[in-house]
Amino acid sequence: MKRSDVDYVKFEARRLLQRIDELERMAGWYRYADGEDKSTSKPHPDDFFRPGQYTAAVRRARLDLAKALPRIR
Repeated sequence: MKRSDVDYVKFEARRLLQRIDELERMAGWYRYADGEDKSTSKPHPDDFFRPGQYTAAVRRARLDLAKALPRIR
């Protein structure tokens, strides 16, 4: 397994996570790493992301990650 392949997979995984964070922010979701602040967090009204440019970006990033993963099999 080459280091460049591992780096490429890490890059694509990081990109997918960034797209997911952006999707959640634009949809009004709040996520805290160290815990949840009950006074400022608001739950999303439903558990579904509507189709749009942010969901499309997540799908593209997921496909790119799926293409990168075989490089480290």
